[in-house]
Amino acid sequence: MNPETKNCINCKKEFTVEESDFNFYEKMKVPAPTWCPECRLIRRWSFSNTWSLFWRNCDKCGERTMSMYPPEDKITVYCPKCWWADDWDGTEYAMDYDPSRPFLEQVKELSEKTPYTALENVYTSLKNSSYSNALSWSKDCYQIFWADYCESVYYSSLLNNVKYSIDCLRAKDSELCYESVGITKCYNTFFSMECDACVDVWFSRNCYNCMNCIGCANLRGESYCIFNEKYTKEDYMEKLKELNLQSSAKLRGLGQKAQYFWLTKPYRVYSGNSLNLNVTGEYVYESKNAKEMYICTNAENCKWCQIITVKSSKDCYDYSGWGNGATMMYESVQVGENVNNIMFSYYCTLDLMNLQYCFWNTAAKNNFGCVNLKRKSYCILNKEYSKEEFEKLKEKIIADMKINPYVDKLGRKFFYGEFFPPEMSKFPYNKSIAMRFFPKTKEQALSEGYAWTDKADAVYEITLKADLLPDIIEKTSEEILKEIIGCANCGRGYKITKGEYDLLRKLDLPVPHECPKCRENKRFSKLNPPKLYKRTCDKCGKDIITAFTPDRPETVFCEKCYQQEFA
Repeated sequence: MNPETKNCINCKKEFTVEESDFNFYEKMKVPAPTWCPECRLIRRWSFSNTWSLFWRNCDKCGERTMSMYPPEDKITVYCPKCWWADDWDGTEYAMDYDPSRPFLEQVKELSEKTPYTALENVYTSLKNSSYSNALSWSKDCYQIFWADYCESVYYSSLLNNVKYSIDCLRAKDSELCYESVGITKCYNTFFSMECDACVDVWFSRNCYNCMNCIGCANLRGESYCIFNEKYTKEDYMEKLKELNLQSSAKLRGLGQKAQYFWLTKPYRVYSGNSLNLNVTGEYVYESKNAKEMYICTNAENCKWCQIITVKSSKDCYDYSGWGNGATMMYESVQVGENVNNIMFSYYCTLDLMNLQYCFWNTAAKNNFGCVNLKRKSYCILNKEYSKEEFEKLKEKIIADMKINPYVDKLGRKFFYGEFFPPEMSKFPYNKSIAMRFFPKTKEQALSEGYAWTDKADAVYEITLKADLLPDIIEKTSEEILKEIIGCANCGRGYKITKGEYDLLRKLDLPVPHECPKCRENKRFSKLNPPKLYKRTCDKCGKDIITAFTPDRPETVFCEKCYQQEFA
């Protein structure tokens, strides 16, 4: 089929459906989308809340639990232990299909009856990691998000196989790292970005296989360098003592100097590694035939996918997190771990196959329109059927959805083949993932059919101002664990946990002067957004597609020019 230009039903802008896209939709037996890629992404992410957590009581056991849903939400919420228990499975809330009503309206009704888990995790795979969200197979972690296979990690996000680290973002196969973004196979790496296989590196950007470097950029296989200047080992060690990297004040000054130095060195057209074949996007690693990707690893034959943090994913479109053996995924968000042929679904995990319009399903196969359902197959609206009955009714519902769509409050019609309407999300836009990557004002969000909350976060009484914190960790006793520190940036109170304190002592780093949320926001501000732009290589003038907007100050080289100079 020839490429086709469409107008997005939501934003009215033009977008193109390529021949390869039609081939994928034909394989999945779905119609082509009516929303453009960006609007589809925002809609999916509006159904997911990873970083906004609240305290509330479990509606089953009554215990206080951390939750994605604030206590004022009028839904039933179980703590993870109760939700994953074997004494209920979701069929208790089964509904019969009513052909006189739009199907998604009935899914919405079902979603208002069933109990939700307070946090998104594979509870059975966790040990001592109760105060984190969107994670699995982790141990002794605190306030980590979108993470897998981690141990003793604090206040970090988008992780895979990270140990004994604090305040990291987009980290993989790394250990003993602090305040770093985009690191892979790194050890003792601090305040750095886009580094691979580095050891004892500070304030460096885009360095590979480097050791004992400070404030460097674009180095390969170097050691004992400071701001790209080579030193002898002896001179480097003397300079290291002068820099006094244990001091909070010295670290702030050196960080500012490094930021200015980085801007004097060119950036590559995209951030990722060279182990890609036929790939476009940003932060893409070890992938093949993958287009318009964002923060993905080990993806093959995929397009418009984001935050695939665990290998692998294959034959997926419009899929947002997290991989780990995901195949044939379409228009789904935060579905992963041995999953196949999942469409229009979210928050589903563990050994899934053939799901459509489902959320919060686990260990389930051949379900359609099911909510908070566990270990069941051939279900529609949480009601079990024989295989023959299920297939017959499913086809009837699909046919009905094509002629009797759900109509939202803005008058937009949602036929079969579209993800859920924004008004069916359980999260306000400003508490969802969408807000982090696509910020909107309250007026914008409401005008586009999203919900909003004006409820302010809790405020704690301050017992110690950040500017009174000791400059080095050696002068900080365990009494700090009793204090509520006033953030130097926003003024809100925060505490230091015992595990965080012990690890800071091990790393010989000072207690942070800003609250975890401000630190997190600063890390995310360093990420390029999930958008690509046209600009020219600043060396050869060739047209390039990059996540760096043309008006940004960075010098950007095309891949060929970058490799010629730095490979």
